[in-house]
Amino acid sequence: MRFSAIGISHWKSEVSIRELFFLDSDRRQLLEFHTKDIPGGILMMDTCNRTELYAFCDPEVLISALCKSTNTKRDFFHKHGYVYTESDAYDHLYKVGTGLDSQVLGDVQVIQQVKQAYKKAKKKGLSGEFHQLIQSVFRAHKRSRTETDFGKGTASVAFAATQLAFEHFKDLSKIRILLIGAGKMGKVSAKNLISNGAEHISVVNRTIDRAKQLASSFDIKAHAFSKLDEEIKKADLIITATGAKNPILHAQHFEGTDHPQLVLDLSVPRNVDPKAAEVENITLIDMDSIHEANKKALEQREKAIPGIKKIIEEEKSDFIRSVKRSRYLLPRIKEIEHRLSDITDAELDRVKNKMDQESYSKMEEVTRRIKKKIMAIHIDRMDQEFEKAQNEA
Repeated sequence: MRFSAIGISHWKSEVSIRELFFLDSDRRQLLEFHTKDIPGGILMMDTCNRTELYAFCDPEVLISALCKSTNTKRDFFHKHGYVYTESDAYDHLYKVGTGLDSQVLGDVQVIQQVKQAYKKAKKKGLSGEFHQLIQSVFRAHKRSRTETDFGKGTASVAFAATQLAFEHFKDLSKIRILLIGAGKMGKVSAKNLISNGAEHISVVNRTIDRAKQLASSFDIKAHAFSKLDEEIKKADLIITATGAKNPILHAQHFEGTDHPQLVLDLSVPRNVDPKAAEVENITLIDMDSIHEANKKALEQREKAIPGIKKIIEEEKSDFIRSVKRSRYLLPRIKEIEHRLSDITDAELDRVKNKMDQESYSKMEEVTRRIKKKIMAIHIDRMDQEFEKAQNEA
């Protein structure tokens, strides 16, 4: 069965389109239902910049499942999405895993997102071949960081947001910063802001305990969600990154503010109503604007791209070769094992009643060892046949 990848991402679709394919818990359950019969399992990537599905099946099966689960039309998907099969699909997954396909080139968060998707997929069940593929992607990512300069310089979405803030305010130590959302993005944002000199940071979250947990980690202030309006009025910089399905900040939240405010919306679906940008003194930046930040790190990483592509090609080649080897050897190994078992079982049955139990047990063990050695000889021979066939291809 051919390998397929389908998806919607920042490269082809703006935030308003990506929001339509966002997988909340209800949609994910629907998608799991519509893909439960796909042999080998399915990998679902769902981040602020992409919704992607990978599986060993026809791509139309994945498109149909995604559209049914998100209540979108297939024609609409084909207009805004992309479809890859076989070698192109493998290439795409490797590029996503290494950060080559990220909005911020080499985004350090993407491999964690792939690992999370893999963790969820394993619970539902993946084929051995799928496991091999993901492990190969992980190796490509690790090599991209150890064998090239691709991991040097920080260029994650959260860091890019910090760079935007730094360029806007020049001195982060003097501004009041409000983080809305105490999740992973909020945590990374807090860390990046503090390392760049920020001193006055507050966090608001729907669950006050999570806000307090984040606050205690970085010695910042935590506030209940009921204080949101009050804290917005005080802030110079607002960074929002929550899992809300609909905007939680609207134009009226910013009206009447007597000082300029920079609002960075790091969420998909968007947390901030675009109309907020029309309010006086408000500068609103969403995910589609993030790629302009952190240019120095990107330039350094761009120089490493040829090396990354070489690593991807090597890992992909090794994976495909391993799969071909397994497909060539496994059925032959099973056939030989079956024939050997038939022969040895018949011979053991013939002498079973002529020997005492201790002698028979020793005979069984000797037979098992002989079978193992015979199998090793056959596997070595088949390996040589496989190598010869590959070299002649």
